[in-house]
Amino acid sequence: MDVWFVMKERYMLLSIFLIIIVASLFLLIAIWKNRSDMPKSLTLIITIICSVIIALSIFAWVFAVSFGYNF
Repeated sequence: MDVWFVMKERYMLLSIFLIIIVASLFLLIAIWKNRSDMPKSLTLIITIICSVIIALSIFAWVFAVSFGYNF
């Protein structure tokens, strides 16, 4: 199947993952800019959590495009 057709067919599910990725990136950028005002451990924990959320969302996005709802 054409990838563009599959993405158009599942745009609602993919847009949810894209919103999660963008929100995590905004939080990551905000934490990175204000890292001198926050404790190092809190900055590290938030960075790790955001990175894991981004990685899982990208994996779920690829899974949704590759296998879809029927797997």
